[in-house]
Amino acid sequence: MRLRTSVAAVALAGAVTAGFAAGPASATTTATSTARAAAAPWCLGHRLNDKGSVDKLWVWNSCKSNQSYKVRLANVPDLACRQLKPGGADYFTWGWPGRFDGLVTC
Repeated sequence: MRLRTSVAAVALAGAVTAGFAAGPASATTTATSTARAAAAPWCLGHRLNDKGSVDKLWVWNSCKSNQSYKVRLANVPDLACRQLKPGGADYFTWGWPGRFDGLVTC
């Protein structure tokens, strides 16, 4: 019985520590952000070059219809909503501390 109590205490301490590391606000923010915007369709392709101090992103539309999307970034504001015609492409750059978080519909 004493061993189980010790194991439970260690597990609880680990969960509390992990909760402080992740922070309650980050879990709430992620869940709220995900609920607002769906991931872009698979036919909206992208290529990221994040080497160096300036990140470069190419986005192209392989879909059969127009696609509205925006580039989600961490640590800086997201880029504005854009629309691409089939076969169209866009190019974006941003500096540090921005980090690419994905493409979402808008």
